[in-house]
Amino acid sequence: MAVGLGLLGRGRARAVIPYWLLHVVGAAVAGAMVGGVAGLIGELLGLAAWRPWIILAAGSAALVYGLRKTPPRIGRQRQVPRRWSVTTPLAWIYLVWGMMLGSGLATPVFQTAFLLLLGAQLTAGWQLGLFSGALFGAFRQMTALGPVLRRLDPGRTMQLLEVLRPYARRGNIGLIVAGGVTLVLVSLLAG
Repeated sequence: MAVGLGLLGRGRARAVIPYWLLHVVGAAVAGAMVGGVAGLIGELLGLAAWRPWIILAAGSAALVYGLRKTPPRIGRQRQVPRRWSVTTPLAWIYLVWGMMLGSGLATPVFQTAFLLLLGAQLTAGWQLGLFSGALFGAFRQMTALGPVLRRLDPGRTMQLLEVLRPYARRGNIGLIVAGGVTLVLVSLLAG
């Protein structure tokens, strides 16, 4: 579907920017909702007292899964139903699609650092959960505009994803290690 943004413009990249903005806003809102709910659940369960250990456990799980030959898909395999394309306004489709992707739960997340984020959100409170979730959702979907502005056709975009896959896997491991160590140290110093 992200590749579909390029098809909307039919050579006019600026024509897709309003749809891309709706897409990113939907992703940020859904990410904020998931992060805020995770933080609220953590507050209700008193998980802040266990912050370093929960982050360490989440980071360890993320690292173990990330080092596997084929990392697991976190989330469900869902897409906006195809029948919507004829019965639903395009703006609504891109907004809902952004929400599905930005939540991290309705579509697969292939980078296991997402587990570290959830562990941190569970112990951070609803406000930081809300903020970090919004950032996750927005940044996850901002990348959809790059191929459109560069006017890459869908085939070229898919080739680019294959080329970047090993770099993304290494970046995932680096983010887990650096982010996990930083989060554990900060929580130990603050606690």
